[in-house]
Amino acid sequence: MRKRLLLTVLVCANLVLLTGIALFAATPRTALAQGTGLAGNYLVVTGQIQSQFDALYMLDLRERTLHCFYFVKGTNNIEYAGYRDLERDFRNNP
Repeated sequence: MRKRLLLTVLVCANLVLLTGIALFAATPRTALAQGTGLAGNYLVVTGQIQSQFDALYMLDLRERTLHCFYFVKGTNNIEYAGYRDLERDFRNNP
């Protein structure tokens, strides 16, 4: 009787732990971006653009421009790729 009770408690504990792991593993990953600093005028997001390149996108909220920087993996050099004028890109042309 004592062995059966101990086995039941261990099985229940394993089920609770397995449920906890499943809940944490099933939640979608959150995309994080920098939303503070410099009076909130800039937003910075990183991402992979090709297999050898990573990119840093900087959104200037005051100027409404999107700047792109990239660097080759394994190096410490960062290059400026250019910018886009978001005001012009999202202008509603009739």
